Amino acid sequence: MDGKRTKAGAVEQAAQWFVVLASGEAGEADRVCWQAWRDAHPDHEQAWQRVEGSTARFAAIPQGHAAASLRALADPRLSNPLPTLPAAAAPPSRSRRKGLAQLAVLLAVAAGGMQAYRLSDWSADFVTAAGEQRDTTLADGSRLLLDTGSAVDVAFSSGSRVLRLRRGRILVVTAADPAPRKRPFMVETADGRVQALGTRFTVRKDPDSTLATVLAARVALHAGGIAGVAAALPADGRAPILDAGQAARFNRNGLLERHAAPPAGEAWVSGMLVADDMPLGELVAELARYRAAPLLCDPSAARLRISGAFPLRDTERALAAVGATLPVRVERRAQPGGESDLLVRRK
Repeated sequence: MDGKRTKAGAVEQAAQWFVVLASGEAGEADRVCWQAWRDAHPDHEQAWQRVEGSTARFAAIPQGHAAASLRALADPRLSNPLPTLPAAAAPPSRSRRKGLAQLAVLLAVAAGGMQAYRLSDWSADFVTAAGEQRDTTLADGSRLLLDTGSAVDVAFSSGSRVLRLRRGRILVVTAADPAPRKRPFMVETADGRVQALGTRFTVRKDPDSTLATVLAARVALHAGGIAGVAAALPADGRAPILDAGQAARFNRNGLLERHAAPPAGEAWVSGMLVADDMPLGELVAELARYRAAPLLCDPSAARLRISGAFPLRDTERALAAVGATLPVRVERRAQPGGESDLLVRRK
């Protein structure tokens, strides 16, 4: 059986185990078998992390995608029979029957029941919604922290350790590779790759470029996109190296800028935004990333400058602090459907 089919089967088995454990009927013997299944193969542990993450984000999946997946699973022409686990690890049939509806939803989420879902960012291995952050430990012991509105795929193989950042921002703290053969650790975006050289760093994918910031040790930048086009490299052909305290922005065409990292650039990890003479429009745009409802800044106020520390997990309190500092007010504008957006404008 090829690797892709093996991993797909592991995800389906992980989904069944989740239903058993969430059913309220699981006993100690079930939990022992579940743990034994997780320990039996690295693909099992990775699949469990993926399924566990999928359930946490299911509520935020666009309703149309979830509904389409459920319709597909209900259609006998499109649905596949549920896989059967080995007898030694098979969850009790009563739990499987009780959790069948939940399992259908979970499989739609974790395995990508519909093409529309598979092509969306919600099909990534790890996803965070607006205002959410997620901290996890990867199979090799490395730490991965996802910022708000982020999507990451994990692609560990015998030859490499790759994180594919679809959108958003992540913090990575690499661990020593437990594999006998030392595998390179890379974060890949549509603009290129950031290769860790025993380090702690952040990567942010913006619409037209990628920003890498090194907090400890070093990274190597390989600009030019996933296709690996070597763009704008030095004359000797070596990849640019960033040391601790440095940051660089790049896109498919190569390195765009290189500069010192802002002193408080890691504050978001602690849930804070530190502004040092920042344009208000930039601060509002950053706060907006942590809100599901729109937050806008009127052009008349966007050029005002502000300094201070603002909580990212409580944007209402952050905006109140802005209003107490600058001659601006926050207007709440009702929108169709009951939601409202916020507009920051001059008094």
